[in-house]
Amino acid sequence: MGITSGQSDRDVAFEQTNVVSAVERGLFNSALDFFGAAVAVIDYRAAERPRLRWDADALQGVRSAMGALERRVGLASRAGFSTEQIVRITRLDREVVELMVERQRKAQRLGG
Repeated sequence: MGITSGQSDRDVAFEQTNVVSAVERGLFNSALDFFGAAVAVIDYRAAERPRLRWDADALQGVRSAMGALERRVGLASRAGFSTEQIVRITRLDREVVELMVERQRKAQRLGG
C-alpha cells in the first residue's frame, strides 16, 4: 500500500500550516512580551505626560523582550513572511520591522 499523491499533498500542506502557525504564534507572543515590558517602564500618572520609570530591572526587561522580538521578526522574514504580514501580527511600525529584518540579515551574514 503506497501513499497516493493526494494524501502526500495534504500532509505537506498540513505541515506547512503548522509551521506557519508556530511562527505566527511565536511572533505574536514576542510582540505581547515586548509591549508588556514597555508598559512596565512608563508612568502614566505623571502630571504633564507619561514619563519613563528609571527601574534598571524593568528597563533590562524591555531590552530582553526587544531582542527576542527582533529575532522572531528575522525568523518570520526568513520563513517567507512579508513585511506587511509581520506588521499586521506585531502592530509595529513598518519602518521598525524593516530595520529589524535588515539587522537580522546583516547579523546572519556576519555570523555564518
